[in-house]
Amino acid sequence: MKKLIHAVALTLTIASLSSAAYGTTTMKNSGFPDVVGAVQFPQNKAKIVRDSFKLEIPQDSRALSQMTIAVPKGVTVRNDIELSNQFGQKIAANITVNGRTITTVFPQQVAPGTELNIVLNRVLISGTSNAWLYPVSVRFVGMNADIPIGVFRLQIY
Repeated sequence: MKKLIHAVALTLTIASLSSAAYGTTTMKNSGFPDVVGAVQFPQNKAKIVRDSFKLEIPQDSRALSQMTIAVPKGVTVRNDIELSNQFGQKIAANITVNGRTITTVFPQQVAPGTELNIVLNRVLISGTSNAWLYPVSVRFVGMNADIPIGVFRLQIY
């Protein structure tokens, strides 16, 4: 009986140490924005959830004019998206959800040194997966091309 209790305790300890959300950057250059801090609430297999992540724009980066997020299959995102900076102030943006793509155009450029908090409210999960991957691209002011900067990953247990 003691062995069973110890095995259960060890298993629960190991399971609690692993994180459910990951953010990774494709380019390890300080001049590019970084995807950090992805979170899903609730962190179980609920059908309607809230997905959020942060995008840090370093001081030596160029200002952003647009952000694009690719939505994975099995997930439906509604046009209920909130953007704010590190101080909780809302960021003005024209957001469109077109199929599997969320395009965010900033009427006023997002300055270097800003941390964008992106919250996707009322996300409907209709598929099954252990991890949802959302690739993120940005467009810098004065550029006409999207640059992939990372992926925010939400892992479900």
